[in-house]
Amino acid sequence: MCVFLTIMNKIDDIHLKLKNHGDFATPNVEKQYRPSLELEPIHQDIKLKFDLPNKKAEGIVTTTVKANGIAANHIIFNAIDLNIRSVNGPNRWDYNGNIINLYWDTPFTKGEKREVSIEYEINDPITGMYFSYPDESYPDRPKYVVTDNESIRARYWIPCIDHLSIRCSVDFFLTSDQDHFILANGKLIEEKDNGDGTKTAHWNQSFPSPSYLLTLAVGEFIEYKDTPADAGKGKIPLAYYTTKNFTVEDLKRTFDKTGEFLDWMNKKLQCPLEWDKYYQIATFKHGGAMENISFVTWGDFAIVNEKEAKEFQFLIDLINVHEMAHSWFGDMIVCNEFSAAWLKESFAVFMELIYFKENINYDTYLYQHFLNATNYMEESDTQYARPIVTNEYDSSWDMYDRHLYPGGAWRIHMLQCIVGDAFWPAVSDYLNTYKGKIVETIDFQRKLEEHSGMSLEAFFEQWLYSPGYPKLKVSFSYDDKSHLGSLKIEQTQEDKKKKIGIFKFPLDVKYEIDGKLINQTFQIKEKEQTLFIRCDKKPKQIVLDPNYKTLFSLEFNPGTDMLIHQLQSESNNIIDRIRAASELAKEGKLSSLKAIKEAYGKEKFWGIKNKYAKILVKSPNFEGIKILIGILETETDPMVLQDLIATLENSRYEIVFKAMKKYLQREDKLYWATNKALKVIGSQRNEEAFEFLMNYHIDDDYNFIIQSGLYTAIGKTRSEKGIDYLIKRLPYGKESEYVRNAIIGALGEVTTWSEKPIKEKVMNILADLLKTEKNENVIRIISRTLSGFKDTQVISSIEGAKYKMATQNHPAVDRSIKSITKGKTDEEEKAKLQKDFDEMKKKMKEIFAKVENLEAKIKKE
Repeated sequence: MCVFLTIMNKIDDIHLKLKNHGDFATPNVEKQYRPSLELEPIHQDIKLKFDLPNKKAEGIVTTTVKANGIAANHIIFNAIDLNIRSVNGPNRWDYNGNIINLYWDTPFTKGEKREVSIEYEINDPITGMYFSYPDESYPDRPKYVVTDNESIRARYWIPCIDHLSIRCSVDFFLTSDQDHFILANGKLIEEKDNGDGTKTAHWNQSFPSPSYLLTLAVGEFIEYKDTPADAGKGKIPLAYYTTKNFTVEDLKRTFDKTGEFLDWMNKKLQCPLEWDKYYQIATFKHGGAMENISFVTWGDFAIVNEKEAKEFQFLIDLINVHEMAHSWFGDMIVCNEFSAAWLKESFAVFMELIYFKENINYDTYLYQHFLNATNYMEESDTQYARPIVTNEYDSSWDMYDRHLYPGGAWRIHMLQCIVGDAFWPAVSDYLNTYKGKIVETIDFQRKLEEHSGMSLEAFFEQWLYSPGYPKLKVSFSYDDKSHLGSLKIEQTQEDKKKKIGIFKFPLDVKYEIDGKLINQTFQIKEKEQTLFIRCDKKPKQIVLDPNYKTLFSLEFNPGTDMLIHQLQSESNNIIDRIRAASELAKEGKLSSLKAIKEAYGKEKFWGIKNKYAKILVKSPNFEGIKILIGILETETDPMVLQDLIATLENSRYEIVFKAMKKYLQREDKLYWATNKALKVIGSQRNEEAFEFLMNYHIDDDYNFIIQSGLYTAIGKTRSEKGIDYLIKRLPYGKESEYVRNAIIGALGEVTTWSEKPIKEKVMNILADLLKTEKNENVIRIISRTLSGFKDTQVISSIEGAKYKMATQNHPAVDRSIKSITKGKTDEEEKAKLQKDFDEMKKKMKEIFAKVENLEAKIKKE
C-alpha cells in the first residue's frame, strides 16, 4: 500500500498526523500474534446484489472451512455492523455486531471440510466498502461502489477472518445494472443478462487471497484497454478505469507505463506472476493506492491532465511501481503477521529505487534513497523510534509509518550491499519458494544466508529487531609532522530508555590527494573512536560513505575550503554534494551561500536543485532567501518549482510576498506550484496577505488543486476575518467534495489562535457537523481539528465520532483524546504555578513594605 509517504506533501494525510509524539505503542501493550487455525477458511463464494441509489447490497457468502486440528467445533468470523438474516451450516451461532460465533455439535475430524452460508445485508458501511451516488447537494456525483480493505476493513462488508495470514480462493457473483461495469479480483468467467435490467458477473480468484486484498468495483466508469504485457507465464490483459468526470486520454496518460513496469519487474524478479490480468481503477473515495490482487485501486488524485503531468506524473509512476511490486511482495507471498509487514511495504519502496536505478538514472535513484533516509530519520527523531520488526502495537494500522516504508527499504539496501551478487538470486529463490504461502522475517533472512554463506543474525538483531540508527558527529584534523589525518567519530544516538544502542558497521572513507581519490574501509564499533589515514599532505576533501551503503545521519564540517571542493567536485555523487551544501549553509557565510548558488546553476537534475533550495532557506543568513528569490525568477522546471516555492513557507519577508505574487502572474504557472505559492502567501500572516487571498481569482484549476491550496492558505493567515468566510463554505454541498477537508483544516488552523468565544463558536459548529457527517475521511479530519483545540469540551464529540471510523483508527483517536486531557492538565498546572507566583509576589511586597517601615523607624530613632 502506498499510504501517505509518497503523497503526504500534496495530499492531506490524516493517519500520519493523528500519530502523536512519544512512544510508538501505549505502555503495557499486548503483543500481537497471528490467529490459531484449528479451523481455517479456504474458499469463499461471495454473492452480492447492489442497490446503488440506496447504497445497499444484499447477498450470501458461503465459506468452506477446513479442520487442521482434531475435535475443533468453533470458529469466529469478523463482521461489523452487518444485518445478518440467516446462518446455515453450524448448529448454533450468535452475533454481537462485531463477531459471529459459529458452533457445531459434532466436532470436525482432521482434514474435514464443511460450509457456512451467511445471508446478510450491507447498508452504506462506514469503511471498507464505499458507495457513491448523486444527491441534491452533489447532483453530478459519480455512481459506483468500490472497496478498500487494508489493514482490517473487509469485516465491514464481508463475514471473514479478517487477518492477513488467512487466505481463501474466491468466486464473486456480483449483480448490478445492465450498463454498469462489474469488476473484481481474478478472471472473468462470464457475464449473464438476468432479463430484468440487471446482469451478474462471475469473477474467479483462484490464487488464495487474504481478505485485505479482495476488491470489487461496480458502477459507471470509463475504460482504457492497454496492450497486454508479459507477466512470466504469457501475456495478460491490462485495463484502467475511472469515473466519467475524467477523460480517456487522461486515464491513458496516467497509467501508460504500466506494461513497461510489469515487463521489467517480471524479468528482474525471475518469478512468474500468477495473475490473470492487471487492472487499475481510480475513484474519489480512495486517498492513496492499494495493491489488491490483479486489481489495483487508487484515489482519483492520480488522474492527471497534460499540464498536471509535468509536476505529478513522476510521483504517479513511482506509486505504480510500488503497488505492482506488491504483486510479488505481499500478494503472492503474504506476511504471517503485521510485525512482518516490512517484507511487503519496505520491499515495495526498495523496488521503486531499483527501477529508477536501472531505467531512469543513478541521480534519481540516489535522490529517492536520500529522501527515504530523511523521512525515516525525521520520524525516528521527532516522534518515536521503534524496531522495524515488532509485534508490540496498538493497531495494525499504526505499523504503516515511515519506519515501515523508507526505514525498512534502507535495511534491504544495506543487506544488498552486504551480500553483494548473492542478493538477487536469493530474492528470486525466496519468491519462488514461498509463493502462495505465508512468511515471517526469518524466512527471508535464511534465504540470504543460504545464497551468501554469511551469518546475518547480528545485522537483523541490530537493524530490524532494535530501534534507532547511528548518528555520527565527526571532526577532522591533520598533523603535518606525522602526515596523519585523524577522523574522530562519535555515535551520539545512544538512549538506554529508548533501547537505542551503539551500532557496529563498516564505514568507507574517500579522500583526495593531488587529484587522486583513495578509498579505505574502517569498522565502526565504539561510541567514540579515531580513524587514521596516512597522507603526505592535507586532503583536498574527505567524504564518508561515498557509495551510500549505510544509514546514518552525519554532522561533519572539515572546513569551508574542503566543503566547497566537495560541493564542486565532479567525482562526487549528489549525496556528497548535498551534505557539503548543508554544512556550508549552516555557516551562513556569504561565500558559502554563493558557492551553493553556483552549484545550483550548474545542476541539471531537479532533485538536487530541490535540496539546494531547502538548504538555502535554512541558512541563518538572509542572503539565502534572496538567492532563492533570484532563482525563482528564471526557474521553469516543473519538477523544481513547487518544491522551490514550498521552501519559502513561513519566511515572512516582503520580498517573499512580492515573489509569490509575481509567480502567480506568470502565464506558465502550474497547478501544484500555484497551490504552494498561495500557502506561502498565507504564511505571511498579515492583513495584506489575507486581502490578496480573499480577492485571488482562479482562472484555471484541475481536480481542485488550487482551490484546496487557497482555502488552506486562508487558514494559514490566522486572520479571524477568515473564520466566517470558511464557516459559510463548510456545510455539506456548499463546496466541492474535493475541498471539504481543506476548508475544515483551514478553519481549525485559524481558530486555534482565536479568543475563547470565537473558538467555542467554531468548536460547536464542527461538533454539530460531526454528528451528521458520513464520509470517513471528513469525520477523521473534523476529529483531528477538534482535538487540536486542546479543550476538554470536544472530547465527548470525538468519542462519539470514533464509532463512525474503522476500528483500526480507534487507538489514534484515543491518543488524540489523551493529548487533550494532557494539554488541559498542563494548562491547569501553568495556572496553578501562575497563581502561586502571584501570591508569592504579593507576600514579597508585604515583606518589602514591612522592611521599609522597619528601616524608616530605625532611621527615625
